[in-house]
Amino acid sequence: MLCLSYFDDIPLVTLPEAHFVYLSRFNGGQLIMVRYSEQDLVKKPGEGEETATDMVIMARARDTGGDFSVMEGTINPGELLAPHTHKFEDQMVYVITGELVFEIGGQDGLLVTAPTGSYVQKPRGIMHAFWNPGDTPVRYIELSGREGFEGFVDSNKRPGSTLRAEEDWGIIFHFQDILRLMKAHNLKGIAMAEMPKIPNLPNIPEEVSKLLRPFQLN
Repeated sequence: MLCLSYFDDIPLVTLPEAHFVYLSRFNGGQLIMVRYSEQDLVKKPGEGEETATDMVIMARARDTGGDFSVMEGTINPGELLAPHTHKFEDQMVYVITGELVFEIGGQDGLLVTAPTGSYVQKPRGIMHAFWNPGDTPVRYIELSGREGFEGFVDSNKRPGSTLRAEEDWGIIFHFQDILRLMKAHNLKGIAMAEMPKIPNLPNIPEEVSKLLRPFQLN
């Protein structure tokens, strides 16, 4: 059956027995035809793209015209997502379940608690970190401008990617602040989201010292 409808006064045609549509859209001032399937536009539960970290990619920057990527992540109880700065992209976190605490701007910056349903913006050029202070895993959505964070997540398939993050993706890790945050907030591990090769830590401070040894901070 031929279905015909309109999208902003532009015809939308679904061909018989087809699982895709052709949509007309403007791109750089020109009207072009783009083929979309349901899978291109809808990600149902469990359909995201698994990565080498705990981040699941729901939309890549290329899917949004290079504007932003969308990922889902999980951070376990007592875990810290290591403090870092993005040179080139703003980010925003939406808390799906649980509660997260954010430090934005370093030790003298903002310390904010974000319960379920919160949106937290992390501007480019400003150090940020967050952690799970509770006793259950927290699920969140990460929206990142451009493709830098997405590229970093992909690069975690290769050993040593975190140490090359600034050169490759404009992401600066502030390793000297890890110990401060873990001691101050009684945290027990490093979240796998951005440093998947570092294991959870059973205690503080001995294991944290062991963790930081490769970075010559102790």
